[in-house]
Amino acid sequence: MIDPLAEIKLDPRIAALPKVDLHVHQEWSPRLDRVLARHEGRSPYNWHDWAEQLITEIPPGMARLQKLAQVFPATQEANAKPENFIARIEDLLEEAAADGAILVEVRFGNEDVLKADLMALFREAERRVQVRYPRLRAEAVFILILSRFEGDRLNHLVKACIQAVDEGLGGIDFLYKPYDTEADWTTAYQIAEQAASAGLGITAHAGEFSSANIAAVLRVPGLTRIGHATHAISDPHVFDLLAKSSVTVECSLSCNVLLGAVPSYTKHPIRQFVESGIPVVLCTDNPVQVCTTIGREYTIAHALGFSTNELLDVTRHAIQVAFTSPQRRNELLNELNKWGDPESRVL
Repeated sequence: MIDPLAEIKLDPRIAALPKVDLHVHQEWSPRLDRVLARHEGRSPYNWHDWAEQLITEIPPGMARLQKLAQVFPATQEANAKPENFIARIEDLLEEAAADGAILVEVRFGNEDVLKADLMALFREAERRVQVRYPRLRAEAVFILILSRFEGDRLNHLVKACIQAVDEGLGGIDFLYKPYDTEADWTTAYQIAEQAASAGLGITAHAGEFSSANIAAVLRVPGLTRIGHATHAISDPHVFDLLAKSSVTVECSLSCNVLLGAVPSYTKHPIRQFVESGIPVVLCTDNPVQVCTTIGREYTIAHALGFSTNELLDVTRHAIQVAFTSPQRRNELLNELNKWGDPESRVL
């Protein structure tokens, strides 16, 4: 059994594979703390000890998830400085690129989309990493927590997302609270129709700790991906709906194990998804806090039985469903085709 916090040596064959991470949160405070710690010559916050304590003391499920939003080692004041914003996104992209990532989608939350220079700062971080890793491409996605905003404020955020398409915003990620029980997705349906028409990709968080909301999410206009869906396997009807939908599941193996969505890696339904024709991609989710990287996630998938060819297919499919431009998609697919038969099976 693989320890979710164990250091895992990357197999050279897996380390060399091109990788894609379509579900990674910006983790603004943990990331910025790492950047500032290097600059100040100190140790950053110890997330490994935090995660060990989480597993030991907090019951699995929502209680653990809620702890992710309770530790802020870096301040909002420090984050407000444009150079710090760039530096922490650069840290995220550099870590992924060093593990072989050729495409990363970064998720921003709160009201970040209202920042006038959000995409300009994001592209500057991407440019800096491309100096060292020229293959890397990065895209931005905005998380819209619909239970947090309503009325004029919600409309303002939606309008900002649509306006940001021209600046390069790739998509919207819908998230509702309550997260583990059924929510009313009516507002999401209305917003998604506008957003998809404007050219934004649509994904949503659902099904991480129960099968609730998966069926509702599959009816969201323009939705092509779903984050987690781990508990779809617990409801045959929901699982059948997912299998027939062609929607891609964003699988975050380590995060699902550490937070207790599944009891272990071997109990994760990723293989059952694939065997049932449900397309999957590999993701890190909150990599600083759960102590993982995209290379580690691919290595774990390999340990679970995914061959190198299957992992290449995972990467290929991730590029095909990414919220990126046609030009970038073609460039990335051409890059990937150097690694294997372009006609190989796509998961």
